[in-house]
Amino acid sequence: MSSKISNNYGKIIEGLGLLVGMIIGAGMFALPFSFSKVGLWRGLFLFALVFFLSLILHLLYAAVIYATPGRHRFPGYVNLHLGKAWGKIAFFLTFASAYGSMLVYGILGAIFLRNIFGSELYPGGVLFFVAGGLLFFSSLKAVGKINFYLTLPLLVFIAVLSWRLFPHLNVLNFAAPSVPEWFLPYGVLVFAFGGYSALPDLHDVLGANSRSLSKKMIFWSLLIAGLFYLSFTLAVLGASGSLSTPDALSGLRSIAGEGAVAVGSLVGLLAVFTSYIVFGADLKLTFRYDYGIPEALSWFLAFLPPVLLFMAGFTNLVKILSLVGAVGLGFFAVLVLWISWREREKLFSFLGFWPRAWWLWLLGIVIVLGALSEVVSALY
Repeated sequence: MSSKISNNYGKIIEGLGLLVGMIIGAGMFALPFSFSKVGLWRGLFLFALVFFLSLILHLLYAAVIYATPGRHRFPGYVNLHLGKAWGKIAFFLTFASAYGSMLVYGILGAIFLRNIFGSELYPGGVLFFVAGGLLFFSSLKAVGKINFYLTLPLLVFIAVLSWRLFPHLNVLNFAAPSVPEWFLPYGVLVFAFGGYSALPDLHDVLGANSRSLSKKMIFWSLLIAGLFYLSFTLAVLGASGSLSTPDALSGLRSIAGEGAVAVGSLVGLLAVFTSYIVFGADLKLTFRYDYGIPEALSWFLAFLPPVLLFMAGFTNLVKILSLVGAVGLGFFAVLVLWISWREREKLFSFLGFWPRAWWLWLLGIVIVLGALSEVVSALY
């Protein structure tokens, strides 16, 4: 009996490590800056909307995973359920989004290294990429434990920082600017709540007969992330207002002090580092499982593109993060909704309810409009 309880506890730790560690990462640090561009109330509305969308999409994608035999990644599921043509499209979307996400982690990692050591942006970023890339060969269990234990210091720091910033809160800092950037937080929030790439690994860790536990872990992982996001955003925005920076911490030097910024940058570095490892490991496994590419070459294909993009000068954190969130994950979401409709009878055993056409269409329209708004914002 005790052995069974210990085994279940181990699975929960590994699963939470994968999912919470995947969700809580780079997106969090851009939230105060994005909220400062629209004001608190508009930001909170978008926060609630994206949280609901993310919960539904995580559950739908998990249902697809549990209803499909074999081990796959997203392009493989699309290929099986929608056909080879859409599978090829999913292939390019998956890799573009993954490389964009890994680029975001590298940029933020470089910023944190600069905050801590005063290093130049580019050498710090390359060091971040190389150190993380060496861990792409880690097993799922090892990655899960790394994520869980390296995410804990970040959660503690958020709680402590929020408490320290509370006396410095000014309600005027929550006001909307005269010319708000209406949808800027949308893409950042979609990115911040995106733990989708960890769901196939969560299935592998928990096992095929863990539907109820999987649903609970998805809900609690998103809720934990949401509560810490709100705490962090309200504390930083309330203290720094329009002076909020894209990495959140740099703008707090005059309020929290150099020491707090250095400590926060260190734990932030650990957080984005763990997410980078999970993305890279997942991408490597996609090449292996869905395309039969040898492991060494799979690692090389997962590692090199974001490094080259970083060295080519793609370092605008918020713009890249917003586009990857709204557009990249938006296409992913539309395909998940389509699969959910086509395979709705198979998904009932996991979800406990039937995917209905009217709300699938409604979700799809909201997601497409969000992606279009982000593209228009980036262009103009």
